[in-house]
Amino acid sequence: MNFKVLSAVGISGLLMAGGVLSTSAFASSSGYDLFKTSVKKTQTVNSFTADINASLSDNGKEIYQVSSVSQMDLKGDASSSSVNIQNGSVSKEVNVYSKDHQEIVKSNGDENYYVKQGRHKGNEENHKEEKPSPQMQKDIENIFDALTKNYQDSITSQKLANGNTELQLNLSKDQIPAAGQAAVSFFLKNMDHQGQAMEKANLGSLKLADLTPKLPQLQTNIMVSKVVLHGEVNADEYLVGQEADIYVTGQDTNGTSHDLVLHLNSKLDQLNNTNVKSVDLSGKKVVNVKENHED
Repeated sequence: MNFKVLSAVGISGLLMAGGVLSTSAFASSSGYDLFKTSVKKTQTVNSFTADINASLSDNGKEIYQVSSVSQMDLKGDASSSSVNIQNGSVSKEVNVYSKDHQEIVKSNGDENYYVKQGRHKGNEENHKEEKPSPQMQKDIENIFDALTKNYQDSITSQKLANGNTELQLNLSKDQIPAAGQAAVSFFLKNMDHQGQAMEKANLGSLKLADLTPKLPQLQTNIMVSKVVLHGEVNADEYLVGQEADIYVTGQDTNGTSHDLVLHLNSKLDQLNNTNVKSVDLSGKKVVNVKENHED
């Protein structure tokens, strides 16, 4: 379980993943230029606090909601996350700590602290993340430009009352080409297969399947009908606010129509000034978790 992935939720990831999207030019490219600058600069921070919320509704009824506050020290490879999940009738509170090659999970209703040991220090040289070379960074930027070239000019910008700049991109279903629609359709059709590995996995009373939203099994007429993306860039050109609304329609195996809406919202704070909260296992009930495979 790696809740660090929650910190990546936002416009930057959505736009990179949505490189197949296409739209016409309506606005100045300055919005895109600021967006790209802010993404590059935000990726250089050593620590931050992320406040993230996400929800999923089906035909107007909320079926999944998750909120988290995470403290991240990327340079020190340490993190602390407090996560609350409402999955239908199931409510879960999970705390996750990571430091010194060790990940600790504690959920409500369970007095145990589940500890997974990571790679040993002797193997660090084989597994450490390498900083991209200037040429590699340039190549990544060129790929990013190529993936987003069809809608760069549609990212608008405007000044906010707090002095920050808001970025916005709206895509209708007619602006999302067949390739993008096919990718979403394939993902939703195969959701049940993707979740099978989670069914038996658990940490004591914490069943990992309870953390995963139970989507309707869409089979026909699957379509992304609208995508709305927002970003907020501060005066120092850091991307400190990110929001997305994604609308999908389709019919399940019984022919029932579904209107799904995924809402994502994240805010970054205390950039380069976050101290990660740790947990003292002294006197705690500790359960060591063994992995059958490497991450």
